[in-house]
Amino acid sequence: MPFTKGESGNPEGRPVGSQNKRKKQLREMIENFLVNNFEAVVEEINTMPSKDKIKFYVEMLPYGLGKVRAESSDVNLDRLTDQEIDEIFEKLKDVATRTIEETTKSYIRPG
Repeated sequence: MPFTKGESGNPEGRPVGSQNKRKKQLREMIENFLVNNFEAVVEEINTMPSKDKIKFYVEMLPYGLGKVRAESSDVNLDRLTDQEIDEIFEKLKDVATRTIEETTKSYIRPG
């Protein structure tokens, strides 16, 4: 039976919300890698200078929390002391750690 333009070979199509199997496998592999190497990454981040830590952390937040609309982006890191940057980083780390722990509870299965 020849292909007719405008007609699908599968009129029902893929069910809404179903994922491509390869993409799903890849996401699971990446997720497992991130979970299994989380402590090593944290150790590496802790050796970075304060400004680099903040930059890295801010760049990674959207991947863990989703895109968040900024109310104001008037923060200039060059005007902050290293101590102020460290305090901001610790607060961000606490919030993100709690969020990650809550999120991963649904992904990590015992045994």
